[in-house]
Amino acid sequence: MTVLSAAIMTRGGKPLLSRQFKELTKERVIELLSNFQGLVSKSSSDHTYVEDEHVRYVYRPFDDYYLILVTNRQSNIIQDLSTLNLFSQSVNYYLNSFDEEEIFINAFEILSSFDEIIVMGNKENLTVSQVNTYLAMESHEERIQEIIEQNKEAEANAERKRRAKEIARREQERKLGIPSYEGEMAGHKFMGSNDPNMANAYNSYYSQASVAAQKSYLNSQQTTGLNAESKYAQIHRGNGGMKLQSNPRGAGLQSFPRSNVERPSRSEPEEIKPENNGILISIKETINAEISRDGAVRSTELKGVMELRINDESLAHSKVTLSDSVNVSDKSLQFKTHPNIDKKLFLSSKTLGLRSSDKAFPSNDQSLGILRWRKTGSTDDKSLLPLEVSTWVSPSDDSEGVFEVTVEFELNSDYNDKELEDVIFKIPVATNNAFINDDNNEVNATIIGTDEEGVLIKLDSVTPESSGVFSFSIDCGYEDALFPIAVSFKHTSSNVQSIVGISVADVISSSDESGHLPYDSITSLVSEEYVIV
Repeated sequence: MTVLSAAIMTRGGKPLLSRQFKELTKERVIELLSNFQGLVSKSSSDHTYVEDEHVRYVYRPFDDYYLILVTNRQSNIIQDLSTLNLFSQSVNYYLNSFDEEEIFINAFEILSSFDEIIVMGNKENLTVSQVNTYLAMESHEERIQEIIEQNKEAEANAERKRRAKEIARREQERKLGIPSYEGEMAGHKFMGSNDPNMANAYNSYYSQASVAAQKSYLNSQQTTGLNAESKYAQIHRGNGGMKLQSNPRGAGLQSFPRSNVERPSRSEPEEIKPENNGILISIKETINAEISRDGAVRSTELKGVMELRINDESLAHSKVTLSDSVNVSDKSLQFKTHPNIDKKLFLSSKTLGLRSSDKAFPSNDQSLGILRWRKTGSTDDKSLLPLEVSTWVSPSDDSEGVFEVTVEFELNSDYNDKELEDVIFKIPVATNNAFINDDNNEVNATIIGTDEEGVLIKLDSVTPESSGVFSFSIDCGYEDALFPIAVSFKHTSSNVQSIVGISVADVISSSDESGHLPYDSITSLVSEEYVIV
C-alpha cells in the first residue's frame, strides 16, 4: 500500500490537519480533500472508503470530524483499513473532547504520531503503544553531552581552586623558610587516570531518567558488550538513584552489567523456565487477528517456533521427529529451519537434526529455536481463530453518553480439547463508570481494573466447545470510542498438537537411530494483537 496523505477535517469540509507522505503541493491536498467531501456526501453510510479516478479515500467518522487516509487505487483495502485503525487509535490517545481547539493544541503530537506510522508512504509495523513510546523517548546523546560538559567545567573549577591553594601554601612556606619537598609532593600532584566525566554524566542522567530510558540504556550496554569491560561495577538503586560502585581493588570506570540491575517494579517478570528432565521441546505459537464488531474475520496470522532445551550432555546427539499429521510440504505454513539444521532431512523425513552428524546440540539448558512457521488466513477464514467474538452496542435508555455492550464468544470447534486461560477484554476507555450487568453474565465476567489505558474485564477459563455471553455498561461518550477492544488469552498443555497440528512423534539418537531418547514437550498459545474493531 502507498499512503499519500493523512488528514483530519470537519464534516462541513474544513481541513484542520494534514500530513503528506509523498510530494504533494498544498493546492493539490486541498483539491483532494475537496473532492472527498463531494464523494462522501453521495456514498452509502455502510462504506468507509470512496474512490475517484486517481485515488482512494479511506476514512472514519468521529464526532463532527473525519479521519482520512488518501492512498493510491492499487493499495490493498484490508491493509488500508488496518492502517486507518492504527491512526484512529493514535488520535484517540491525544484527544478527549474532540473539538477544534483540542485538535489544534495537540496538533504537533498527532502529526508526529502520523510520521511514526507512515514512512515514505509505507506503513511501519508498529502498535499504538510502540508509537507512543517512540514519541516519548528523550534525546539521550544530547542530554549526556550537556552533562559531560557541565562535569568537565565543574572539575576544572575544582582543580583551579586546588592548585591556587597549593600555590598559596607553598608561598607561605617559602616566606617562613620551610624547605619544599618536591619529591614527596610529586605523589600528591593531580594525575588524570581514566576520565570519570563519561561515567558521571551517564550516572547522573540515568538516575533521573524515566524507567523506559533506563531500561533502554541498559539494553544497549548489554548489546554493545560494554559490560564485558569489568565484572565489578554494579548499579544500586537507593535514595540517590542509580550509583556506580567501583570494585574493592580500586578499578577505574566500569560498565553497567545488566544482571546486577534491580528491575523497575513496572517491568514484566521474567518467564519461569519449565522443569527440564533432560530434553524439553517447547512448541510456542502466537495468534494475531482482527475481527469486526459483528464477528466477521478480517485477518488472521499465526506464528510458531519449536525450541529445544537440553541439560544432559549425553542426550545432546539427538534428532527430533515430527508426527505424521505434519505436512512439511504445506506451503501455507512457510516452514523455516535453523541454518544449522539439515533442511533436506527435514523435508524428506520430518526430522530435525544437525547438518553435521558429528556435532551435538548445546546442553547448557538454554532454549534453541530449531524450526519456525507462519500461516495467514484469508478474509472470513476462522480456521486459525481460537476464540470467535461478536459484539452488540446500544445506547443506554437511562443515561446519556452511556452504552450497553453485549459480548458473545465461542471457542472454535476445531480447537481440539484445549482450554483458554486468563481471558481478558480490554476496553480502550479511561473511565471509572463501568460495571458488569449481572442479569446477563453467564461466564462470571468481572472488572479487574481501570487505568488511563482502559477497562479490563476478565472471564473464567473458556473450556473446549463452550460459548458464553456477558454484557457491561460503560460511560464513553460515543460508540466508536469503545473500539478496538483487545482480547488476550493463553493456553499451555503437555504432549499435544499445536493449533496447526505441529507435534513431536519421537526423539532419537543421531549416532544410533534405533535408540529412542526420553523427552518432554510443552505446547503453548498466546494472543498478541487480537482485536475487535
